[in-house]
Amino acid sequence: MFSPETGGGAAFAGMTTAIDAITTAANSGGFGISANGGQPLLNAITDLQHTVETALGHSSYLAHEPGLGTTPAANVYKPFLPTVATDPVQGAIPALKKLQIDLVNAHAAIQKAMQNFQETEQANTGMLA
Repeated sequence: MFSPETGGGAAFAGMTTAIDAITTAANSGGFGISANGGQPLLNAITDLQHTVETALGHSSYLAHEPGLGTTPAANVYKPFLPTVATDPVQGAIPALKKLQIDLVNAHAAIQKAMQNFQETEQANTGMLA
């Protein structure tokens, strides 16, 4: 179910939970990733961030009634369609805004995990020397 707490629904709630777990693990030093593994993730996150920003940039268009004509069916759908985008509980726009926040957090978590990996590698190298 969609809920205001998840800011866009169950589909993104799972992602939020996963990102929170990665962030917690990275911040505690329990998760590390090499630059070879982390950089492609950062690139993918950045690409998705740009896509979400573009979609949100066009979101005002989605919030308007479409020009569907004046048939009885059109008159039913015209006021309904903008709510698909704008509904605060189930709308696409709140879901995209939540995704935008999650992507910022994911990016920071991966960067922290890359830093953890580097620090662990340096510590292990020092132990071997």
